[in-house]
Amino acid sequence: MKLTRISPGKVTPKKTHLSTVRRRIVAYVETLQERFLFGLMTRTGISPLDAESPSNKPHLVRVARRIAAYVAGLQERIHFLEAVVQNFPGGISVYDRELRMVLCNDRQKRLLDYPPDLFAKGFPTMEDLFRFNAERGEYGPGDIQEQVRRRMTMAREATPHLIERTRPNGTVLEIRGAPVEGGGFVTTNLDVTEQRRAHALIAHLTHHDALTNLPNRALFGDRLQCAISLAKKSGLIAVHYLDVDKFKPVNDLLGHEAGDVLLVAIAVRLAQAVRENDTVARLGGDEFAIVQTGIRETNDVADLARRLLHELKRPFDVCGQKVEVSASIGIAFVPLDGVTVDELLRKADVALARSKSNGRNQFTFFDAGQTTCEAVAC
Repeated sequence: MKLTRISPGKVTPKKTHLSTVRRRIVAYVETLQERFLFGLMTRTGISPLDAESPSNKPHLVRVARRIAAYVAGLQERIHFLEAVVQNFPGGISVYDRELRMVLCNDRQKRLLDYPPDLFAKGFPTMEDLFRFNAERGEYGPGDIQEQVRRRMTMAREATPHLIERTRPNGTVLEIRGAPVEGGGFVTTNLDVTEQRRAHALIAHLTHHDALTNLPNRALFGDRLQCAISLAKKSGLIAVHYLDVDKFKPVNDLLGHEAGDVLLVAIAVRLAQAVRENDTVARLGGDEFAIVQTGIRETNDVADLARRLLHELKRPFDVCGQKVEVSASIGIAFVPLDGVTVDELLRKADVALARSKSNGRNQFTFFDAGQTTCEAVAC
């Protein structure tokens, strides 16, 4: 039997439909075949020079059979690896110790919008990819060279990392990198856009009123606490506690659906009446509260209260019906009337009760000389 050494440079690849990943692995297998063959020859005492000797024929048959079994096992592994890579639920790419790409699945190319010409001359290097992304604005504004340099420095450190990045098209990517033993890097990209949207929605619903989309009592308390903490630098802060007058008749006459429509309309007007840095919240039912910041003098507070009363006094169109309501407001100041959320709301509520007892459709500042019972009796 004539045994001819297989040279990788002389191997003519067959036409297949294998992916780029598989073709590279096949080339690697051919190299392993060559090494395996000569390793067996060495262990059996057969050299390429005496491989044609008839006495070595049994050995060569055994060698050929072992090579065939070995190659079959490698081919099976190729199919398995290809299935894993192509069915990975995200993008996956592998780089050698020189940070040159040696593998990239189709999902990675689609997820990152890699154009075909990026792979026209084979796999790009990691630096090529960083530069391509920087030039098309993937990393946001900034110096392109610095963006590439910073990322290459992190890659050369070869430490595991987890990064979350939002692409210009709004896609949120969770990027994980892990070094490979002996050199190289494996990077995965997962599209977590829907997960992040779901988390954001849950967080929003936790802190906002479901009907009006205004901050709820919990978020109002957090905002007020932050304002209290900054009161020494920002000056006076006012808490407006507002209750809608004549709301119950709307529910009784037009139904709860109409009442909800009215509450939403009231929320819109209140939000439009305040400044951007102020907070409008729905505390429950027909009760609202406002944190007013950046106050220079008490007249600023009175001006806002009058504006709120004016906005709610204008008629509302509710389900084709003209509805008229008004509001009563109680006001407490930070730090004059308190420095805690509960204390401020309680004192603003006392002032609110006084506004109601005095005929409604008005605002009242908290008076430290009055108790809740006295205010109601006025």
